[in-house]
Amino acid sequence: MSDHTIDPTTGQLLVNGEPYLIRGIELHNSTASSPEYLQPLWQQFVDAGVNTVLAPVSWEMVEPREGEFDFSVVDAVLVAARQHGLKLVLLWFGSWKNGSSSYAPSWVKLDSERFPLQTDEAGHTLDNLSPFSAANRDADAAAFAAFMEHLSHADSRSGTVIMVQVENELGLLGPARSYGPDALAAWAAPVPATLLKALREKASPHVSAPAGSVHPSWGDLDGDEDRKAELFMAWHYALYAGYVAAAGLQRHDVPLFTNAWLDSSVPDEVNPNDLAVAGGQTPGVYPSGGPLPHVDFAWKLAAPAIEFLAPDVYFGDFEIPFKGYADTNATFFVPEMRADSHGVSHTFLAIGKYGAIGVAPFGFDSLHEKDTLDVRRTYTQLAALEKEILRAQVRDRIRGFRVVSGEEQALALGGYDFVIRVHSERLDGEAVGYGLLLQLDEDTFIAAGHNFTVDFSPRDGHPVAILQADELLLGEGELIPQRRLNGDETFAGTRIRIADSPDRMHGFMLTTGTLSGVVRFSLYSRTKRAAVATHDGTDLTAACPSH
Repeated sequence: MSDHTIDPTTGQLLVNGEPYLIRGIELHNSTASSPEYLQPLWQQFVDAGVNTVLAPVSWEMVEPREGEFDFSVVDAVLVAARQHGLKLVLLWFGSWKNGSSSYAPSWVKLDSERFPLQTDEAGHTLDNLSPFSAANRDADAAAFAAFMEHLSHADSRSGTVIMVQVENELGLLGPARSYGPDALAAWAAPVPATLLKALREKASPHVSAPAGSVHPSWGDLDGDEDRKAELFMAWHYALYAGYVAAAGLQRHDVPLFTNAWLDSSVPDEVNPNDLAVAGGQTPGVYPSGGPLPHVDFAWKLAAPAIEFLAPDVYFGDFEIPFKGYADTNATFFVPEMRADSHGVSHTFLAIGKYGAIGVAPFGFDSLHEKDTLDVRRTYTQLAALEKEILRAQVRDRIRGFRVVSGEEQALALGGYDFVIRVHSERLDGEAVGYGLLLQLDEDTFIAAGHNFTVDFSPRDGHPVAILQADELLLGEGELIPQRRLNGDETFAGTRIRIADSPDRMHGFMLTTGTLSGVVRFSLYSRTKRAAVATHDGTDLTAACPSH
């Protein structure tokens, strides 16, 4: 029995009974297949402030021959993670990975009569195991159950594995639905009663139940043909993945989730050259049947053993999938996103605005050190503020944001309105500022992140200014005030600056930068000074979170 679970009230991840924020990275697909290849990378992860590594476990390697299991690579990854004080989220690459079945073992691939693939309308065979096949399902479930059984013994005392992902970006590429004999029989069958009830209650934005039909088939449903096909595939992929998940959950009880290759939710949102990895508007261009928000209800009904669904976010407006998955899941997690500065700049937004339990930039193991600056800076700040962030998520005392050149973002927190703007513009492109605000008490806040300014005003109309501002550094497990910020660094008590670089005016340096990117500040009303007279340096230090 694992001590890791999802808090049913807050949706937060509990590790050994305590709320946990994932500062993750996901390895490239083949990295974890060789412990020797992976060995020199572990310390790099630690040095970057990572606390959790997402690592694939492939069906082809753990069951090279039917019924014969080899978990030596899994064990090596477990040992190395423990040696470096890291947690793991293991990713089961079973029947499907990125809309294909390339990770199935050779004994499955070489016996298509027993383990059938899907076909398109013209009868062409697709590299995608049929979700309508009991033989496919049972073989995957047996392997996943053996893997989870192994974890229950190999990891029962250490609890290194905190979650497991079931399959990876499953769905059908090419046609919107499958046309093999098993799929055609399922298409002609009545829509399951539980799903039909949900459709009658308007659960789908695209498909509805026909009026007056008691037992309609899938083809009888009302809606666009591709959307009906997508819902059909979603139901059967979810039944299959849910069966596999339940088989594993019986052996080892850790939170299970599955992830999605996204569609392009807004027309022209994605460059056509990126559609191969970012999806499109049509099911089949993105994997039809995958766990997207508009078919979330079908997945939840068909796969109750899967705790939540999660997006892999690379292109377009990140806030669209962030909101879509946060709105439809009690737990929100981003298991894959771009590891460059553009991707990492959305971390605070996911955690501070949408309540994410964490993020995991993909392919960190191939980045040059100079390209890891954003991850290292962001994870250092998250580590310093983790306990306060987790408390603030529950108490609605946190706001995350991301702003670009020329725009401003208004945030309300406590009794104040804040305006966030980019601090330093760029000559070679669009500048970005990102971070979060934490409320510690009525008038005391923490700003953390990169390249932004904070202006503020109270809602009662009284003018306010900064009473005290301190730059905080992480040292010996706690946040330590280093510099008292005032004068030029706070624009005479009127603005908070979070920036690496100093300001210039008339060719000389006007202000210094903030080394840590973390500033604690208290506000007061110039016309209500008596009400805040008790705020002194001792009080503010007491309000600073420690670990």
